[in-house]
Amino acid sequence: MIRRFRVHSGDADVACAQFGAGGERLLYLHALAYSKEHAVAAADVLGVAFDCIAIDQRGHGETRARDGGPLDLDLDAFVADACAVLDAAGWESAIVGGTSMGAAVALRLALLHPQRVRVLVEDLPAFGPRSPRDVSHAERIAEALEAGDLVEATRRATESLSGKRAAALQEELLGQWRPFSASQLGPRLAGAFRATTHWSVLDDWPEGLSRVRAFTHLIALRGDPSHPYEVAETMARHLARAQIYSRIPALDPRKSFAQWVSILTRHS
Repeated sequence: MIRRFRVHSGDADVACAQFGAGGERLLYLHALAYSKEHAVAAADVLGVAFDCIAIDQRGHGETRARDGGPLDLDLDAFVADACAVLDAAGWESAIVGGTSMGAAVALRLALLHPQRVRVLVEDLPAFGPRSPRDVSHAERIAEALEAGDLVEATRRATESLSGKRAAALQEELLGQWRPFSASQLGPRLAGAFRATTHWSVLDDWPEGLSRVRAFTHLIALRGDPSHPYEVAETMARHLARAQIYSRIPALDPRKSFAQWVSILTRHS
């Protein structure tokens, strides 16, 4: 059973989904251009082991500005949303995990509010400490999104990938966006693409990573230019307690989250 609810956080009305039959508490933070539905699609996998809450982060999915205006897309506003959701759920702490952009939010949360993060999962960490995305490339994607041309946005987002890999990711992104109006979702995603290219997770990278108290699981994929494996290796060297794993190269959320379950149930 999926329970859907909203949490007020500053200028945002954050859309959430909760599922699972109890067990460890897990807060999931999705990647750029995705939504909470990525985790919901694997609810049967995650829900066996965890009481999971997935949220639509700012600029994504069903999360909206409370006053109808533009949302603050600063990294710390994303962190504040995660804390607000933990508070609303009555969770003093939880396993906190994120993919790509979500991994950056989770890491920042662990740095700013260490008492809230019992275990940290960094899936495809990319911000080392800044996004590896080229600003001009992100702008080209944002322009297509702003115009509501989602197909062109996916083409621009995947133009550096091989044919089959690009086609698979294009299909995945369009599937994520299909439930939403292109004229509404496009401009919000455009803002997220622009804002995240300027995020800085940690000023004193990488030495400051030693301040993370939680045991950290790093799940990384070699040969992915959007998520350099070197970022995960650097994190593994400087985090006080960490383990690095080779990520399953699959877009299917049931397969990728099965790896999460395997790692977390064995090592948490």
